[in-house]
Amino acid sequence: MNSKSAHILVADDSALVRDILKQALQKYGYIVTLVKNGQQAIDYFIAHNPDLILMDADMPILDGISACIQIKKLPAAKHTPIIMITAFVETKKIDSAFVAGVTDYITKPVNLGVLRNRIHYILQAKQAEGALFAEKEKALVTLASIGDGVITTDAEGKIEFLNPVATKLTGWTTKQAKGLPLNEVLHLQDEKNNKPIDFPLHRCLNEGKTIVKLKNYCTILIHQEGNKKFAVNDSGAPIRDRAGNIIGVVLVFSDMTKSREMTNTLAYKASHDSLTGLYNRNEFKVHLENITQNSELKKQEHALLFMDLDNFKIVNDTCGHEAGDHLLKEVALLLQQRVTDNQQLFSNSVLARLGGDEFGLLLECCTTKSALEIANDLCKSIKNIKFFWNNTGHDKNVFTIGVSIGLLPVDEQVIHPKNALAMADSACYAAKNTGRNNVHIYQKNKKRPTDKNIHWVSLINNNLEKKDGFSLFYQPIVSLQGQHNFTNCYEVLLRMNDPEDNNVILPGAFLSAAVRYNLMPSLDKWVIKTLFIWLQNNPNHLKQLDFCTINISGYSLSENFLNTLIKNISLSEIPPQKLCFEFSETTSMSNFSEVFSFMTRLKKLGCRLALDNFGTGMASFNYLKRLPLDLLKIDGVWIKKLINGKVDYAIIKSINEIAHLMQLQTIAEYVESQEILNKLYEIEVDYAQGYWIKVPQSLKKIITIESTSFLK
Repeated sequence: MNSKSAHILVADDSALVRDILKQALQKYGYIVTLVKNGQQAIDYFIAHNPDLILMDADMPILDGISACIQIKKLPAAKHTPIIMITAFVETKKIDSAFVAGVTDYITKPVNLGVLRNRIHYILQAKQAEGALFAEKEKALVTLASIGDGVITTDAEGKIEFLNPVATKLTGWTTKQAKGLPLNEVLHLQDEKNNKPIDFPLHRCLNEGKTIVKLKNYCTILIHQEGNKKFAVNDSGAPIRDRAGNIIGVVLVFSDMTKSREMTNTLAYKASHDSLTGLYNRNEFKVHLENITQNSELKKQEHALLFMDLDNFKIVNDTCGHEAGDHLLKEVALLLQQRVTDNQQLFSNSVLARLGGDEFGLLLECCTTKSALEIANDLCKSIKNIKFFWNNTGHDKNVFTIGVSIGLLPVDEQVIHPKNALAMADSACYAAKNTGRNNVHIYQKNKKRPTDKNIHWVSLINNNLEKKDGFSLFYQPIVSLQGQHNFTNCYEVLLRMNDPEDNNVILPGAFLSAAVRYNLMPSLDKWVIKTLFIWLQNNPNHLKQLDFCTINISGYSLSENFLNTLIKNISLSEIPPQKLCFEFSETTSMSNFSEVFSFMTRLKKLGCRLALDNFGTGMASFNYLKRLPLDLLKIDGVWIKKLINGKVDYAIIKSINEIAHLMQLQTIAEYVESQEILNKLYEIEVDYAQGYWIKVPQSLKKIITIESTSFLK
């Protein structure tokens, strides 16, 4: 509303006064309407709702004060200013006018200049009040609409306001809580220990500080009724007036209950086995690492039991995986019960499913004698299990199983959790070799084969943590149908660096231990990560590269490994077609669905795929047709016999021809003489690889090697 165009109602029984006021007000730019008495003023207001009323106090039919009382009862007149024109100057009359609801008064005879200024400032005040009211309404609507709870207090920390979300979370309305101390309404608990906590209101009021909680930390807010709890992130800030004085506090808290539940669920899934509900291998390692690294715990005696079920494979093979899963859950429940029954022998325990039919039990502050007692009890209890299963033919099968347990005393000598698991596993392996369903205590003995494996496990783990613990080598794969180049195509090979001298250790020495103790995925990840970094750091070589082949072991065929591999390829600057991933024939046939999934997703990304060692098991060509391959590597067993064996020659020739019909290129491995190479030319194999062509060398040397041909 613009005060210059305001609509003013003049109510006066004097025609002369009405005319004088109308002329003056119109001159000032106002819209003016005239009425003769209070009743007409009421009727006109109801019909037209003017912006201001100029009312004579003494009028016939209905006087101004009585009319003012009735007008102010109308909802639309709540904020309408009324100026009373009066000849009475008695205090009682003036007081009664203000009680009736007038905004101001002016005495007769009317001073038009004074009247003009009164009207101007009253209308300005009304306009400002309207704007302030609109802002307040917007603020209240905003507070009601946002998803966070909001509570405001005064300078003494007493509640003034709660928005609807705050009401929902606390159970208190503004009407109920107004004037109460904050901590009587806001009941909070510590998320970790469930102890009551008070919001640090004094820091806002006395110190003027803003309180913001840590991002990953939640407070538990308890509803007034006590049967509801919410996880919240809360914060508080002081409210200041224009002079900077603190006049209150505003608290804001977000309901994180669903988010927290999801986070806790994901955390649980990440640390627990989905089938049995026990801890998984990774979480078990965390607890084991805590014992081996914690200075206080290292001084105590602990025990690690590595358990491998006996005869479990019979259940799986006879009745299927569903029966095996039921048996594993039954064993897990039994283990939990027996550990609980023996808890007087240790201070704390961690029970986990390590994978397949393997379980781990970590006993804190437990002597070897007590651990042996617990292990023997577990052997006896599992031996007594009678597992019943009905197959599809309704035949009832009854199975008995056992458990072989490796017991490792954990002391200051055990400094690495991976080594500890390997030691306990080797003791379990010894228990199986000595009749099964018994306990074997690990004893360090360099003459034992298991200790030789432990040496390699320790060396592998240590070298994985070193910058130069391993090296990448390459062996050229040369084209037999075009120009020979030693650096355009090659296979990437892994070597371990010997910590005692400058030699390298070939994979044959340590891979069996890596397979036995589940370290192959770590080695495969190291190869891929290191190769990707090297290729990106050598862009000129990468530009000339046709493709390099990388071996993926059968022990890395997990969804997590595949997702990580695809992510690394996508984030790298390496064209996918320059990467060729090799899977051995044995791995592909024994893990067909997993290999098929790997190949399909890698092929979709644009990578090349090769089947390695083809011919070792003479895999069905039907399987070969189902895999999305690009290259077929003919196993060296056949290549070595190529010179003097007519049957071997015919087999290789047939493999090569069938591969070409399938649009696959072929690679001959183990080429160790010129005669073999000549025969491969005759057969029209596409590529050759072997020591006759070039022995494996460090990948770092490839930059300095010039492309040469070894045959004219």
